[in-house]
Amino acid sequence: MPPFSKLRIPRPIYQAMVAHAWDEAPNECVGLLAGTPDGWVVERYPLVNALASPTRFESDAESMFAAEKRRRASGLEFLAVYHSHPGSPPVPSATDLEMNYSPDVVNLIISLQERPAVVRAYWLNGTDYRPADWEVAPAGSGGRTEQLDDEHG
Repeated sequence: MPPFSKLRIPRPIYQAMVAHAWDEAPNECVGLLAGTPDGWVVERYPLVNALASPTRFESDAESMFAAEKRRRASGLEFLAVYHSHPGSPPVPSATDLEMNYSPDVVNLIISLQERPAVVRAYWLNGTDYRPADWEVAPAGSGGRTEQLDDEHG
């Protein structure tokens, strides 16, 4: 059972996450989203892709440590990992399943195959995946969310 029912990403954090993916292209980007136990994202931690690869990512140890330090200082929980697929659809690859950070966080995949980027969210368990419920919330929404098209943006 997931630790929360729906991941809610404020629009400015969502936009920064997608911009991070475009900025790192043609390589994959990687980052973490942290927030409250009920699934509300509060902070984004862009990480360095130590592999600098268009088909794989590995979080740089120093940037991961800095993110963990900031997360602890703010009292938040890691809710999601995001990464990009610059040349493929937003579907978990065998490597994504194998290298999964944790079954308790949502995995967001940003496909850059077309504009606008297409973002999908999944729960991964190491051998399989299933869609995760998520949405983009307006900045300062206080719990209100907006319905978006398939691209969530």
